[in-house]
Amino acid sequence: MKRRSFLQLTAATAMSTPLPLQSSPEIIVIGAGAFGGWTAFYLREMGARVTLLDAYGPGNARASSGGETRLIRADYGADEQYTRLALKAFPLWQRWQEEWGAKLLLPSERLWMATAAGMPEAKERQKRLAKYNFKSEVLSHDELKYRWPQINLEDIAGGIYDAASGILKAREACRVVAEQFQKRGGTMKVAHAKPGAAANGEMQGLQLANGETLRASLYVFACGPWLRKVFSALLGKRLRTPRRDVFFIGTPPGDDRFSWPRLPAWGFGGSADNPNFDNWYGFPSIDERGLKACPTDDGNQLDPDTDERVTNPYQLKRTRDYIGWRFPALRDQPVVESRVCQTEVSVDENFIVTPHPELKNVWIAGGGSGHGFKHGPAFGQYLANRLLSKGSEPEFDQAFTMKLQTF
Repeated sequence: MKRRSFLQLTAATAMSTPLPLQSSPEIIVIGAGAFGGWTAFYLREMGARVTLLDAYGPGNARASSGGETRLIRADYGADEQYTRLALKAFPLWQRWQEEWGAKLLLPSERLWMATAAGMPEAKERQKRLAKYNFKSEVLSHDELKYRWPQINLEDIAGGIYDAASGILKAREACRVVAEQFQKRGGTMKVAHAKPGAAANGEMQGLQLANGETLRASLYVFACGPWLRKVFSALLGKRLRTPRRDVFFIGTPPGDDRFSWPRLPAWGFGGSADNPNFDNWYGFPSIDERGLKACPTDDGNQLDPDTDERVTNPYQLKRTRDYIGWRFPALRDQPVVESRVCQTEVSVDENFIVTPHPELKNVWIAGGGSGHGFKHGPAFGQYLANRLLSKGSEPEFDQAFTMKLQTF
């Protein structure tokens, strides 16, 4: 399937009929990231009176939805509900960026390379994509070398190249969604909110740090890595917030071989006994920021409020060594930027969408688990429909149920 037709897929993109203003509920959404921002936007599109709160503002440096870029893809292995959710998300990203005149989704192929041990997985990926009519190519070592000579393919047997992907401007998207929400009459506040007192099985309001109390008929907590702090008894052992160091490697002057669109989004895998093969992935240089390289997280959890975002010297050395090996022309190039971010991982890496078990007017939406951002508009539309009793989707309802097991 060509990229254009992939992006123009239609999958439940029509808006629900807005509610009459006099009967519209008052809803407060806490968290202006991918889940919260898009949910608030769709709730407002459907006629609800909505206030969106965020302690640090949309796309802030502490948020899991912050940062420069995120990958959107269609292959999720056996978890095909996320493939189907991505099919809904792609045309929505395309629709809204065109309507808003924003640059949020960059068309980009995805190149995943593997040792001989990983080639069966490449072929399985191709079969999964073909099931949804997505064309891809399984390429040999020599074919890879011919197309991307800037990559060192030592011990690489081949890979898979597919157009069922794209690159999202993460920080920019959070900001634009919040702006469009406000243009439609939504209220945005930068405020630190905590759950208020409970009575008769309902939360009676939100307590803001400035002493103000906000009240609504429904409260939706979509605050990402803060969820395990806000509801520590319920989610403290069901969510983790591992830190991840991200580095941007400068490209040589006048050399665009490592920039979008000449280099696709890339990744390596397939050799568990090789310490250099640790599921590295990254992005081409976008907006002249440098090639983005992402090692796996170091297993340490991060407090989004108090921990400093200073990169680990060990991860810096790993990145320099790895990028210098895989992209030889970048061996002596400097790290021009770096980030320390965190993911918010549920116990089974599925999203969590659930009413609070003790507070009937409180909903929890989280567990982005490193792949939530790309689904943002489809997730927000799904949750808004569910909150306003405008229909649900049993496949997603079941997958997003909060699990009993804990870490």
